[in-house]
Amino acid sequence: MKTINNQIITDIKSLLKASTKITIISHYAPDGDAVGSSTALYQIFKKEKFDVSMVVPSDISKNLEKIPFSNEIVSFSKKPNKVKELLQNADIIFCTDFNAFSRVGDVSEILSSSPAKKIMLDHHPQPEDCADFVISDPGVSSASEIVYEFILLMGYEQLIDKDVATSIYTGLMTDTINFTVNSEKQRTFEIASKLLSYKIDKKGIYNNIFNNYSIDRMRFSGYVLYEKMKFIENKNTAYIIISKEELDKFNFKSGDHDGFVNMPLSIKDIETSILVIEHEKYLKISLRSKTNYDVNALSRKYFNGGGHKNASGGRLYINLEEVESYIIDAINNFE
Repeated sequence: MKTINNQIITDIKSLLKASTKITIISHYAPDGDAVGSSTALYQIFKKEKFDVSMVVPSDISKNLEKIPFSNEIVSFSKKPNKVKELLQNADIIFCTDFNAFSRVGDVSEILSSSPAKKIMLDHHPQPEDCADFVISDPGVSSASEIVYEFILLMGYEQLIDKDVATSIYTGLMTDTINFTVNSEKQRTFEIASKLLSYKIDKKGIYNNIFNNYSIDRMRFSGYVLYEKMKFIENKNTAYIIISKEELDKFNFKSGDHDGFVNMPLSIKDIETSILVIEHEKYLKISLRSKTNYDVNALSRKYFNGGGHKNASGGRLYINLEEVESYIIDAINNFE
């Protein structure tokens, strides 16, 4: 764990004094915390008159598009040359909500090769030593909470307004699933309370994130639960495997599977849930648990990924037809 300390803040302040261009990057398939933490930082540095930009490896989903300034984010999947230019020409790159350059997918080599100084603001365990400055605490709710504390220590609190507060609150709310997980510490609620003082639209933020899906997505979720959910009953595990063909059948849009991996956890005695989504070059794996079952360790061992104890992700480079037996073997062999 590499938490914020006075020396790191002093060094970053000195670095910012000698810099002009800042680029903020978050992980592949950005979620509410990725977009919230990035846009909060973006607004602060924009107010400080930096030449600041935001990039992501893949598009943000529709339900995140109302986060303030999310329309300023440049997606590598749509504008690869622009993203490469912004990363290569930056003086400083802030890496939010990821703990390894591999989490940015096809952008990882571009990020690694950039001559910019790199600052990681994250909350996932076991961060790789790939940035010049690493500020990471797996004990907090979200990267957005880290960003909030960073803003205070940098002396930027006076720059927080309703839009900045909305971005940070979105990150807190989404990564805690509306404060049901990753929110055991009093400080998380102290920050949430402070953000409410900026007159943010708490109900509107929730509706934009969780009550903003299409009819196709709702039908898709019914199909997934009825047709695709399977169980490893002796291991209290559910798994769902979805093919590209099925995604197309339900007019899949980015973010349409958000929350699918959590649904089996509502079932009595199901402690672990695994979701597999077929992509062109790999299988995307999402893992969740509601007990002490460590899906971070499971993902690191079997799924080329990582994350938190109760929420993790990864990738497999095998055929879709092979993944069911692979999952069953992994669950049965994991200790």
